[in-house]
Amino acid sequence: MRLILWFAFIYFISAQTLVEDTCQPHFLDASSTIWQRSTGFSIEPEASGVRCDRQIKTGWYRFKSPAGSIMPEQCPNINSCGTTLPIWLNGSHPTEVNVSTSVPVCVVYPGNCCAHKYNIDIKRCQDEVQGEDYFVYNLPATPGCPMSYCIGNETRCPDGERSPNGFSPGCTNEFPKLKGKPEVTVGSHGNRIRFTCDFEPEQIKNNAKYKVSWYTRTSDGNAELVKTETLHGNQTKSFLQNTDGQKFCLQKNFFCEVSSVFPDSEDISDTKRSDDFFAGIKISPTTIDLAENDAPKELKFETTVPITCEPLFPDCAVDLEVAQTQNNGVLSFCKISFKKGPAGQVKTMEVVAKRDFIDDGDKSMKIKFHIPLTLFVPDWKCHAEFPDVTVHTKDVTTANCYSNGDPHITTFDNRRFDHYRVGDYVYTKSGARLFEVHVRTFVCASVSCNCGVAAREGDDVMVVDMCRDNVPRARFASTVEPQPGTRINRSPDGKVFEFSFPSGASVRFEARRWFGNTYYANIVVKLPSDDYKNTSGLCGIWDSSSSNDLTSKEGQKFQGGGQAPLGFTESWKLTPGSSLFYHRGGPQKCLAERFKTYCFCSENAQNNQVINCTTNAIVDRPKYIVGNNQYQELNFPGAEHCGKRRRRRRDVETQKTLILPDDGEDAVYFYDPIQPNKTLPSFPTPNGITEVQAIFNCDKALRESESGKVCLELVPDLDIDGIIESCVEDTKILDDIEVATSSAVGVMKDACEEVTLRNITLWKTDDTTGQLQPPKAVAEILCPNECSGNGYCANATCVCDEGYLSADCSIHEDDPPVLVKVAFNGLCDIRQKDCVRTRVIGRNFINSESLACQTKALKFTTDHSIDEEFNGEATIQSSELLSFAELSCDLPDVPVDIVFSSTQKGIPVGGFDIRLSNNGENFSNESSQFVVYDSKCLQCNATTKDCQWKEDSCRVNNYCFGKGDAHPLDWCKVCSGENAFEPRYDNLAPVFRPTEPIKVFKDQEMSFVIPVFDPEQKRMKYELIEPPSPPLGMEISNGGVLTWTPKEENKTFTVWIKVTDICGNSSYSTYDFEVVNCPCQAFNGAECQRGDNGTISCVCLLDVPEKIVPLAKSVNKKHLQ
Repeated sequence: MRLILWFAFIYFISAQTLVEDTCQPHFLDASSTIWQRSTGFSIEPEASGVRCDRQIKTGWYRFKSPAGSIMPEQCPNINSCGTTLPIWLNGSHPTEVNVSTSVPVCVVYPGNCCAHKYNIDIKRCQDEVQGEDYFVYNLPATPGCPMSYCIGNETRCPDGERSPNGFSPGCTNEFPKLKGKPEVTVGSHGNRIRFTCDFEPEQIKNNAKYKVSWYTRTSDGNAELVKTETLHGNQTKSFLQNTDGQKFCLQKNFFCEVSSVFPDSEDISDTKRSDDFFAGIKISPTTIDLAENDAPKELKFETTVPITCEPLFPDCAVDLEVAQTQNNGVLSFCKISFKKGPAGQVKTMEVVAKRDFIDDGDKSMKIKFHIPLTLFVPDWKCHAEFPDVTVHTKDVTTANCYSNGDPHITTFDNRRFDHYRVGDYVYTKSGARLFEVHVRTFVCASVSCNCGVAAREGDDVMVVDMCRDNVPRARFASTVEPQPGTRINRSPDGKVFEFSFPSGASVRFEARRWFGNTYYANIVVKLPSDDYKNTSGLCGIWDSSSSNDLTSKEGQKFQGGGQAPLGFTESWKLTPGSSLFYHRGGPQKCLAERFKTYCFCSENAQNNQVINCTTNAIVDRPKYIVGNNQYQELNFPGAEHCGKRRRRRRDVETQKTLILPDDGEDAVYFYDPIQPNKTLPSFPTPNGITEVQAIFNCDKALRESESGKVCLELVPDLDIDGIIESCVEDTKILDDIEVATSSAVGVMKDACEEVTLRNITLWKTDDTTGQLQPPKAVAEILCPNECSGNGYCANATCVCDEGYLSADCSIHEDDPPVLVKVAFNGLCDIRQKDCVRTRVIGRNFINSESLACQTKALKFTTDHSIDEEFNGEATIQSSELLSFAELSCDLPDVPVDIVFSSTQKGIPVGGFDIRLSNNGENFSNESSQFVVYDSKCLQCNATTKDCQWKEDSCRVNNYCFGKGDAHPLDWCKVCSGENAFEPRYDNLAPVFRPTEPIKVFKDQEMSFVIPVFDPEQKRMKYELIEPPSPPLGMEISNGGVLTWTPKEENKTFTVWIKVTDICGNSSYSTYDFEVVNCPCQAFNGAECQRGDNGTISCVCLLDVPEKIVPLAKSVNKKHLQ
């Protein structure tokens, strides 16, 4: 026989059975399935999961079953009592109270009512409190399976019948029956939420009674009674409302039960329960999984009840405040408001994982919700707690790509190769979003070096370029206001520039001296996890595998080390004119934020919200901030135009920003250098440096530098082998150990900084804040250029030796600032740039608050040459360090005005003589001239700064106009060159739009706008012309509106109209007006009113009640108003 183990649900009252009193305590089985032990319950012969008492504990049991609570004394059928082999009492129950009696029980087998017999003890007990007798049975485990003890012999009432307890005897269908289940709905009544329990009887009977019970669910799912009421006859709706004191709280499940009875048999009813109805604000989902490179995911908030307000506060709202327990994610906002309205309001909130750029593992956080005290939304004064939403964030790695020296590139997946070609190249490009970085290289000894970088994210394009004149020039190539989080920052020594983007991506450009005043650049690109498995270019495919990093633009994979295959590098070369270095953004624009704002929502100890919302909240890149080594932000030229006030030095220390000069078209130039064709050098070098010496010096420089000692102690496994290899290669090519080792130390310091910022296991707890912080030892060595060997590093700030100045101690105090020239040949076209400040090139600049420019106004002769004898008054203007080789000088004013005035004579050219100072007192011996001119009518010599009139231009009151420009006082004349104006020949006459005949009403004033427009959108003159004569009383206004009150009906009038533009070109048109009788006038003096679609409406002029004003049936689609 098949052996099946089945466990009955047992409610355990006591762990022991007392020998002295077996009636109390005892095992009690009153489970919901106890009725299945009845002989009236049978199972199918091959049923699975049948009842078996093989595993019950031996002890005294009491049973409570609606099918009977004592063991049957008659032999049951096989497959009854919920088992295959039922056990019954083959004897009688004792009659004496509190006396234990041994009675045999039998196991039923097919064809045998007592195939196996054994005895059990039975005792009759009395409950004097409840006034009832009951039996307890001392039951052992059954000898096998499937065997089970039978209890009771009644059967469950058939479908459609009821009894007081749902079992025989007494099953009947004589009671009011209900169709289906009741339904709970919600609405509002009297400014309060009202729930309705709606049920439908099969037949309405006047003597029927319906008991409706309302319940809510507690937090553990149990039912809690809220209200009970009795309905009669045709009453089929029960209402629940918070009107007489607090009856219920929201944010719970509600349901109702309806029991239907007849008055003469109230113990027999049809009881049905509704589905649960959640009343409140439903939040879904309750669990979110987010990787750091995932797109935002949405939380949905939906009201399932109306939002009602107190009568005196109709604009109330339910505010759901949001707080989070950790900062590994951010939210689109910290409060959700639901205003007065019906149920079904839906709001969504985005959740996004923070890009933290550290290896800190997966994390979890809770999002919590809270409604503050709501006085004017009465039903929300009480509500259950909102469930938390759990957010699991998965840590995803980030990556860097390095290009150092001449140049040696290390890809995102740490593959190294040399790139010895020159031109513009795709450094990296994302396939997941609009992001790319281009590099520009120049001939450097026998190979190439970096000299420029350009990067784009979305609409924003930023460039640093020193390929033209060895001056690193940072600029915004885009002219749309950058999205918040897009920044250019410059180091204190003016040699390092960093681009930052809202996504967390960044680009670092570090200018390093090669020899003399010649510089090359090291470039680092850092990418967020969003770009993982989505990159291409010289930096390779970032996918944790270096085997495919040398993949060409066409998809061909190259292998090898050392110098990269030309098939790979040249596939990523950009044709001249196509790179981001040539990007032209057009006119400056100020736009709203284009990158989403996200918030960190927390709570303080007083449970008050603490909210921090920014456009770069999803980025939390760690960094070292110590000492005075703070970077300065370079703002885009349109910042003042877009309402971004320039922060002067008198502003607070943390607000370090300056406005970049407007470079306009001068910043863009053609670049197509000739490829280096020299044979690559070998050891020993011309200066006699051997490979052994190069290896020794490079290794020594890294290990014995102050930064090397600190970094290698903190990170013993820091990979410096590749840095040494690149250093040796640089020594061979440049034949200069000092330059090679200086670059190598800088590269090692960058790598050390990156490793210690990313690896959180190296962080230490700050004694002051108690927060984990990157190691301070690394922060304290982050001085620029190792202080140029003329000082030492303390707390990330160079302490210079006596006699040396500047952020990196590279300038001797005896070296005055040298002015080389004003950038871009000293010319500024007012039509292309704002000319409010200029770049000045030089050297020996000290970044301090004392930087200044001295300006003297230039005087120009009548032939626009500079008057060399004129000595203007000197003014001191503020100056800012743009780079180690360039300053920005503010100008006292813009000497050229292009806005025409008929009373104030124009000045088409002006300028200043400029000198520089590090201290605001001692100015450079050299000076350079800055000339502002109007290119509409002047062309200026880049060398002499002298200007002359253009032949294809005109002047009016000394203001400039180009060929084809309109005369400022007469639009109908245009400049034809040679300072002459001629009539405008391309002017078009006004154009009429045809119309159908216009119906007008007798004795009602007509107002008709002439349908005509001027192609040039200039002013027009309107006339009524003859013949024929216009109708009596018809007039036309200066604005082209015909007015007329017809006096004759059933007649058509033709009117001729002439329209002339400001240049005298005219057009003619005719319009027909048909006078008809107004059908509305017969109805209490109403007037006819014509709609735009030709329909006619009747408008009441008298105060007549609408119900007595008849409609004229002959009028199409008319109505009374």
